[in-house]
Amino acid sequence: MIDLISLVKTTGAYKVISQDKANGRLSHAYLVTCSDGDFLGEYLKILAKLIVCDAPNPCGVCRACRLIDKNAHSDVSIIPAEGDAVLVQDVASLIESSYVKPLEGDKKVFVITKGQNMNAQAQNKLLKTLEEPPVGVHILIGTTSEYAMLPTVKSRCKKVEIANFSNQVLFDVLKSECDDEQSLLSAIACGDGTLGKACALQNDQSLKTTMDLVLDVLVNMRSSKDVLAFSEKIVKSKIDFSQIITVTELFLRDLLCYKTGKADLVCNPTAIRMLAEQPGYSKGAIVYALDKLAEAKKRKKFNANQTMLTEWLLFAILEGKFKWQKS
Repeated sequence: MIDLISLVKTTGAYKVISQDKANGRLSHAYLVTCSDGDFLGEYLKILAKLIVCDAPNPCGVCRACRLIDKNAHSDVSIIPAEGDAVLVQDVASLIESSYVKPLEGDKKVFVITKGQNMNAQAQNKLLKTLEEPPVGVHILIGTTSEYAMLPTVKSRCKKVEIANFSNQVLFDVLKSECDDEQSLLSAIACGDGTLGKACALQNDQSLKTTMDLVLDVLVNMRSSKDVLAFSEKIVKSKIDFSQIITVTELFLRDLLCYKTGKADLVCNPTAIRMLAEQPGYSKGAIVYALDKLAEAKKRKKFNANQTMLTEWLLFAILEGKFKWQKS
């Protein structure tokens, strides 16, 4: 089982709320931003445990912690109970329940797990309670985007963040859950620093397919004729082009580490040894290709034609190999 408590303890959100608890100054409302929508609800429940648990840090095994895990604690409400939308009636129920005294302690915690899906009407209805909550009431609003929240809501909450995690932190948490360390490292490297994406990619056959395709391109693309053939192959594969870019970046950054004496940082040593034997991948060519990959990301955001963008990117990588072949 993934040790989520240890993971969340490394975050800024946990540290701020823990310090507030230690000082007896818990805020009535926290706005918790986190880009990992898959695990945001679980992270918020850990923060709720931090507030409610009698121990300085959530123990995870006491009655309160176990009930929160099951969404069964009488003084901790998870909103929405079902579905993705936070509706006006959900907020109305929160407000009504906030005036009922806690049954098991001196605090009531309301956890809104999908703040980004709370419409303006529901947010406006919450404003008075955010400004003047009953004594002992604490509201945790989780959102994958701060921009989804009204300025009036944000101004009434203490803003904290669960930032994306480093690759090392994610590896330490997930290594006991995976038998294939190299596969795990690749999934984490492509996971944008989020536990949700790393877990999804770890069990996703499409990642291996993408890696095989990208490695084929980088090893065997030697001429403009090859560019056109591989561009067609990539487009026909139906693989998300963002994943193509991410995996290409992963391989090239690994290769750069290998060539600069940092082989211990390489995620895919077998693939990189194969690439290192290919002509044209000087350090200058690799840096040039990484710059072009960054530009490709920007072009994709502006809905560039995928076929044209693929051809442009492959030509750019090939150009860099010839341009920097003497470096």
